[in-house]
Amino acid sequence: MDNENLLASNVDYLKDGLSVLGELQRARENREQLEESLKNLEREIAGEEKARHDEIEITLKKRREEISASFDREIRNDQDKVRKVRADREKAKDKGVAGRIDTETADLREENRKTQEEIKAVLKENHLPRFCNTKIYFGIFSPRGITEYLIFALTFIVAAMLLPLLIFNILPLPLPSAAYAMLTICFLCYLLFFLCYQFVARRTRMNKWQAIRQVQALRDKIRANNRKIKAVKNVILKDKNEQGYNLEKYDEEIQSLEAEVKRSMDEKKEALTAFEETTRAMLMEEINGRYQEKLTALTDRRNETDKSLKEADGLVKDINKHITANYEAFLGKDYVTERALQDMIVLMEEKGASTVAEALALYKAEH
Repeated sequence: MDNENLLASNVDYLKDGLSVLGELQRARENREQLEESLKNLEREIAGEEKARHDEIEITLKKRREEISASFDREIRNDQDKVRKVRADREKAKDKGVAGRIDTETADLREENRKTQEEIKAVLKENHLPRFCNTKIYFGIFSPRGITEYLIFALTFIVAAMLLPLLIFNILPLPLPSAAYAMLTICFLCYLLFFLCYQFVARRTRMNKWQAIRQVQALRDKIRANNRKIKAVKNVILKDKNEQGYNLEKYDEEIQSLEAEVKRSMDEKKEALTAFEETTRAMLMEEINGRYQEKLTALTDRRNETDKSLKEADGLVKDINKHITANYEAFLGKDYVTERALQDMIVLMEEKGASTVAEALALYKAEH
């Protein structure tokens, strides 16, 4: 049918067009529903696949950690035993070293003990106090060596500086007389120190100088013996030979426990290898089997929906082509709408338009 014949058609042409538009709307709605269903199915499939993947990962990780934890627990227990035996061995060695030191320095220590008895006898015979057998006494009155000179310097600092300063800070003195008070305090401290020094020196070093020199000589002998004891101790501590300490039983137990630790580590490695090579595939197969039925059903539904969507899309395209060829080409795209067609039908049925062309002209005039 040519252009003029279609425009000369009666109202049935417009009604047919309105019906075709209804079919197009229903086809589009059906296509939209199918698109939404397809998206939902794809999301559901993706969710199931993710759940399957997550369960596989969690299960494999958990089983792997369970295997490791079981062996690690045994390994830690054996390692704790090794550390305990090593600690016991060190204690036994320290005890043996201490015993060896005691044995090899027994003569020197006995000599020191006898020398101390001689010192006590000299002090008692000469009516001297025990203070005369101290580092402080010899540091103040007859210093020899770095330690005793340090004692002498420290005593002077305390008596000449710290003690006056302490007394000055304790006494509530007015500021104008502070300098005078400080000089007075220093003078009194120096005088007290000098008097005490002279008193002790006269009672001991001056009157009993031979006894003091004898005590000092005996103390020197003790110091010499102490140096020998220290030298013997250093030699023993540096000695790497442990045969004399009876440590063989500890070494055997340590060796046995370390072998057990190594065996457990090897078994752990073998168990993990077996898990990766065999058990892992079995677990994956079991989990995949539980999800496969639902995934297969969802996949079939997705394929059917996709097929229906393609058919619906083809139907929409066919209807659009039909509308374009049979209606939009003659009426114009802007006038092939549900409202326009309904208005033109009213113009033909109620307003007296006898042809489609007249109805289109009237509609254009009104709009």
